[in-house]
Amino acid sequence: MSNKNNHFAAVKYTHNELLYNCEQPIAYAPIVQLSNASWVVPQHFLRYQHTLESVNKTLDNIEFSTHFRVLAAKQNEQIYLQVAILSPDNYRSTKAKKLLFGRRWFVEENLPTSELIQTAFLALKIAREHEVRELFQLESEHGSSTPFNNHHDLPLLAQNPQLTKVADNQPQSIKKKLARCSFAQASITLIAQQKITDEQMLYTLRLNCLDCQLSEFNEKTVTFLAADASENTFLHALMSALIANSNDYVSEQFKYAGYARFSKKICAEQIGTLSIVLRSQQALQLCALGKQHASQLNFEIDSSRAPQGCGQAISGFLAAHGIEKPENAHLYTDYLQAL
Repeated sequence: MSNKNNHFAAVKYTHNELLYNCEQPIAYAPIVQLSNASWVVPQHFLRYQHTLESVNKTLDNIEFSTHFRVLAAKQNEQIYLQVAILSPDNYRSTKAKKLLFGRRWFVEENLPTSELIQTAFLALKIAREHEVRELFQLESEHGSSTPFNNHHDLPLLAQNPQLTKVADNQPQSIKKKLARCSFAQASITLIAQQKITDEQMLYTLRLNCLDCQLSEFNEKTVTFLAADASENTFLHALMSALIANSNDYVSEQFKYAGYARFSKKICAEQIGTLSIVLRSQQALQLCALGKQHASQLNFEIDSSRAPQGCGQAISGFLAAHGIEKPENAHLYTDYLQAL
């Protein structure tokens, strides 16, 4: 037996501690030595069986803003994540905080721990985007509104498209438009605008809020491109820039076990190099039995993804592309036979 195999029993899972036995290597799983001399089993050779306890343990290792907390709960044996938010009412001047809850993000039992962490990351991004959309207000002769919020009646809008049609896409006075805009109940100042191409415009604005709970926006300078010089395109581009700023904040502040995985301070090329080490056939040196068990694991995971009760819809989806059976039809033998 090789030294590598002898080392297996003593291997330390430096990248993912085994959580309440919810993570277990498959039989003949490979171990890989990293450049820092650590030995690890790559996550794609682990079986997962998450419980509410293991999910909560994972969430306990996440650091983020004190105003946002990712929680785990269970209903009818289904585990889900939900973001709790302490936030002032975005439509009132009062600073008294409400307790709010975001949408539910379901957790599959066999979800890799890394993907569980990323689900929490995504849940926080979406919860903050919801807040950003409500913090932008536009004054009109009819009153104040939040045109980019998520609470508009989409079926109603779809049934009456003429009500939201852009009437005039000609260049307008952006400065006058901004005079009717606010963010976190504070004004927005146009610092500069520049024509980049025949159509594109580059804008630099300053948000004048001082005590926004989303602190990265306080006295923030925002620069963004708009596809044309119209007021409508300007507003949409501004909202996209505000959401991008919120997402950047989450990327920098979200940490698991003290590690900011999505930060721009993480070297992308070294992440790529590490991925090659953990996945290359040369590094893994899988034996025949290891390949067999890995193939079985991949089959079990991929085949379980098919949504039950959607056979007719999948049949139409494939037919629309002129495909009788996809290349990986072997994963869904029973599922596709029912089509």
